[in-house]
Amino acid sequence: MEALRALEVMGLSCRYPDSDWILKDLSFYVKAGEALAIVGPSGSGKTTLAHCISGIIPNRISAELRGSIKVDGEDISGSSIRERMDSIGIVLQNYELQIFGLTVEEDLEISLRGDRGNIEWVLEFFGLEKYRDYYTHELSGGLKHKLVIASMMLSDPKYVVMDDPLANLDWNGRRIIAKTIELLKRDGKGIVVLTRKLRGLEDVIDRVIHLRQSYESDGMMREAKIPRMCNGHYEPIIEFRGVYFKYNKDRDYVLKDITLSIRKGEVFAIMGPNGSGKTTLMKHINGLLKPSRGSVIVKGIDTRRVSSASMSKLVGMVFQDPERYFVSETVWDEAAFGARNLGLGEGNVTEALRMLGLLDRKDDSPSSLSMGEKIRLYAASVLAMNPEVIVFDEPTTGQDEETLRQIREVIERLSNSGKTVVIVTHDSDFTLSVADRLAVLKDGTVYAEGDPLKLLSDDRLVEEAGIEPLSVEVRANVS
Repeated sequence: MEALRALEVMGLSCRYPDSDWILKDLSFYVKAGEALAIVGPSGSGKTTLAHCISGIIPNRISAELRGSIKVDGEDISGSSIRERMDSIGIVLQNYELQIFGLTVEEDLEISLRGDRGNIEWVLEFFGLEKYRDYYTHELSGGLKHKLVIASMMLSDPKYVVMDDPLANLDWNGRRIIAKTIELLKRDGKGIVVLTRKLRGLEDVIDRVIHLRQSYESDGMMREAKIPRMCNGHYEPIIEFRGVYFKYNKDRDYVLKDITLSIRKGEVFAIMGPNGSGKTTLMKHINGLLKPSRGSVIVKGIDTRRVSSASMSKLVGMVFQDPERYFVSETVWDEAAFGARNLGLGEGNVTEALRMLGLLDRKDDSPSSLSMGEKIRLYAASVLAMNPEVIVFDEPTTGQDEETLRQIREVIERLSNSGKTVVIVTHDSDFTLSVADRLAVLKDGTVYAEGDPLKLLSDDRLVEEAGIEPLSVEVRANVS
């Protein structure tokens, strides 16, 4: 009798040393040509499951593992990562670990199996043609994510596991992921999508399993924020004055004639498609990048004339990929690290961890946290330094609805206490719930600026700018 063509997980349980079970007696299957979504909140074990299926656990990460994993009837539970690669392709949540080439084209060549013409096809499909000769470190987070997914497709596995594939992608990027899943299904691949929410993928997912009871509720972002009235006494704290920027002389400008004014105490959101210059603009606020032309003024200081280290007392940055910046062995020490280095002591650490829901994890290792918890820890380390300006780069990535509520409360508290908060995000619902003003970037320019509700309710603007439309639920409640 012919074995079922499927990826089967049976009775899977997993726990890390000295911890409770992360996964317990989990069973499911995905057939060839089918897409299965496994939905769960931050910390529910989605990434752990991806690591178990791909063999990262236990081959690279030590953990106790029970149960079995089969591919087309063959038990692969005891096989190595390399032995699984022909059968199972994975797109990690921390996708930058899967970029190996110096340039975009070189990275694709490493994964290629078959006709080289496939490279041209994926470059066009994922909108990467203009970046083929770029060094991979020059790409934005969203473009790097697309590159990893493109490379996975070129490797031609039987089954594909995508861990949080929508993270850091703009609305057009989500459409591309949906098309990718549809193409993989037509090609007879089985796909497992591990995600916090399905928005944008509903039409291509065949079945859904909830890994753990979610915190979803009707309380999430059902009303637009009422913008503050800024009648003169809210002076600008950040000013972009005709800013142009390019990473090197052989490239085009990434930012072009950016002129923006951000007021003290307001929440200012920045949206735009991948590659529009959002993160580049953000890095100008604390002087990590200096304008090629023009100037950035923060609280009267021209960032071109001071070091980024001196700006860190004034501007706190919460970047994507928090793991890259962790240096301590415990959550407490990580949260206190920056404050200690600035000679500020640890007076704010307890409150920062409490605000971000991590005080009960203070003695744990940062590596034991979920991605959502790691982002919160990074934010706590910045809050502990008590800067006047706090910049969040994609704070909603990997977060469940309860954590999003906590982050909104933190942002509101910061703003009410006089802090200025700048948020770079793809999440339109979140923007509407927290922001006083919004700037939309496109191709390195300010495409639109103004009231978030007015801009995000403009269907033509949203489509032309390539940003995520408001959800049906939020639109119904603000119309």
